[in-house]
Amino acid sequence: MVLRRLILVALVGLGLSLAIDPSGGLGLGPRAALAEPKLTERKVEVLTHRPSGFWTSNRPAVGGAYRWRLLGIGVVLAAGAGYMMWRLTRRANAERIARDKAR
Repeated sequence: MVLRRLILVALVGLGLSLAIDPSGGLGLGPRAALAEPKLTERKVEVLTHRPSGFWTSNRPAVGGAYRWRLLGIGVVLAAGAGYMMWRLTRRANAERIARDKAR
């Protein structure tokens, strides 16, 4: 109950700070309508002397090797973290139920 109130207060405070700050991410401040965004176009760098890779070159990797390897690593890490959180949650719930039954 206390944690829910704390999260609610934090979210309301964050929302107010974004609304009050003129340079906030949402642009709700009083100067937001007056400020014009600076449009600068950057020239795309074409890398020709580097090997192909996910971020390092404009040349595509053969067969998308880098992309799929990184995607696989990300999926494995996310699945591992999800499994650990699932186990921790189950253990915490079991301990809470056992503690409540002991009373």
